[in-house]
Amino acid sequence: MIHAPKFPLRFKEKKVFENVDSTKELVIFHLTNLLLTNPGEKISDPEYGIGLRRMLFENMTEGTINNWNRKITDSIDKYLTYIDLNDVEIIPLFEQNKVNIKISFKLKKDTEQQVLEIELNIGNSGSSAPTY
Repeated sequence: MIHAPKFPLRFKEKKVFENVDSTKELVIFHLTNLLLTNPGEKISDPEYGIGLRRMLFENMTEGTINNWNRKITDSIDKYLTYIDLNDVEIIPLFEQNKVNIKISFKLKKDTEQQVLEIELNIGNSGSSAPTY
């Protein structure tokens, strides 16, 4: 059993938080947290985080997409060393003021390919729930 709290925090029993159900769920949480945390937000490591929401306000050119792709790849390699990154796909949807990000990966000790998709949207709180 993995002992890490599930987010959003919920009580399972009196004074006990509900734990994540699987390693996959925990890895998805860590990856989503890294993507959505702004650099400087984590006091113990000011370089931690990618700050994807800022991407919505940049002029989307091929160079910008390549910079974000490199930023995502470098941060995953640095902070989530237990992940083998397969592909990062960034798809700007100009008409809807959205950016879709699709990250394919697997755990180093696993053969199963996993995919995390995040949609960033100016019209809501900044992101939809990740799908995997």
